[in-house]
Amino acid sequence: MSIDRRHEAQEQYAYARKKALKDSRHRRLKKQKAYLPSLDEYVDELKCSVKELGNIEVPADLIVGTRTSMRQLSFAHNFMPLMEERSEFAAKWIRVCEYHLSDTGISEPPEAYEYLGKFYIGEGNKRVSVLKSYGAAFITLNVKRLLPEQSERNDIKLYYEFLEFYEHSKLYSLQFSRSGYYKRLNKYLGFEDDHEWTRKERIRLVGFYERLSAELTRKKISANHADCLVALLEMYTYDFLTQMTDKQLDKVISEHKSRLFYGKGFYQIECLSDSEDSVLFSPYVTTALKDVDFIISAGDLSAEYLEYIVTLSNKPLFYIHGNHDDNYDIKAPEGCTCIDDDLIVYQGIRILGLGGSFRYSNSKYQYTELQMQRRISKLKWKIRKAGGVDIIVTHAPIRGYGDLPDYAHQGFECFQKLLEDLKPRFWFYGHVHINYAGNLPRVHAYKNTMIVNVTGRYLARY
Repeated sequence: MSIDRRHEAQEQYAYARKKALKDSRHRRLKKQKAYLPSLDEYVDELKCSVKELGNIEVPADLIVGTRTSMRQLSFAHNFMPLMEERSEFAAKWIRVCEYHLSDTGISEPPEAYEYLGKFYIGEGNKRVSVLKSYGAAFITLNVKRLLPEQSERNDIKLYYEFLEFYEHSKLYSLQFSRSGYYKRLNKYLGFEDDHEWTRKERIRLVGFYERLSAELTRKKISANHADCLVALLEMYTYDFLTQMTDKQLDKVISEHKSRLFYGKGFYQIECLSDSEDSVLFSPYVTTALKDVDFIISAGDLSAEYLEYIVTLSNKPLFYIHGNHDDNYDIKAPEGCTCIDDDLIVYQGIRILGLGGSFRYSNSKYQYTELQMQRRISKLKWKIRKAGGVDIIVTHAPIRGYGDLPDYAHQGFECFQKLLEDLKPRFWFYGHVHINYAGNLPRVHAYKNTMIVNVTGRYLARY
């Protein structure tokens, strides 16, 4: 080995150790483990079946630990070396680094065990450490897969979904944290679940995913990046996304940052108002709302009805008052969240609530135009703080959008200005039953806002 290579290898060790010490200090301050995880700490290999996979090119980020606890103290959690530069360990690391810098390079793949989609090194920890210190994106490993028994444990269920996907795609780069996302990915790419991926298809997807992941990291979006990919594919076509420039991709991520933070491209929202639905007031409610993310009530529904739904569905339910909901003052719906005269943020979605109708009697939840304007004014600081609103929920309609000419069912004029100023994606309202005047339209559009009469029930996709 040349003197120049040895000198560079020694400098590389010093650089890698500096990174190790920095990572260890940072993790200790957060009261996290500062050393490499070891597979034998939490996996009983005797309870797993073993499958030889041979040599596989593995994303370096998925190489997370060592097989036995005997090796873990030599490396920081980021796989960089911790031992003193004059130690025997350092001398061996430097020697491996010299081989890496030679014409032949590191030729023998490290031996590794794959468990639940992550890799733990049995032999060749220093080889992996050297390659990671140079920023290798992929490392070839000789892999044995440890297969746990199938169970209802979420991580194991997800892993077996991954194995089905891997059989046809041979991709380790994408690992989702949500059940069903592997099938969704295939769907959005236009593939059947048993589609055998070509090398070109793998390169195209991994190339875009790496661009996306780098941008998400830069914007400090900590959600699972594979989940974020599916979230974007739920909003844009694959071809459209892959043809974007970096600037265009940056803009799209910025526009949808709140959604991507939760790794979700769309939400299914069950909206209720005014009349009870027999399916939702029965044991079938669990099945009916299985795929719903949350529920919104726009008023005039009994507390018992809302409590029944939220108890059996186990979904978040947000409500406002209708003009007949004085009884909520005696007994509010338990397990539900009132958003009347409030702005809440749920999983990145900003929801504003304004209950009640136009005043036509002495009921508590009826308001004059001036009173409604004052209620809106009191919410302005919350709206500014949230940076806007995505969904507005009112009991009464907007004047001119689904209201009726009679005094009790007219809409508020001040809602027109609120609509123009805030430009929400959805405006949900109730109060005006669909059968009041023939076939009233449920949906109106104002620029990019969908204005929806949700009396009875209405499923919105946001």
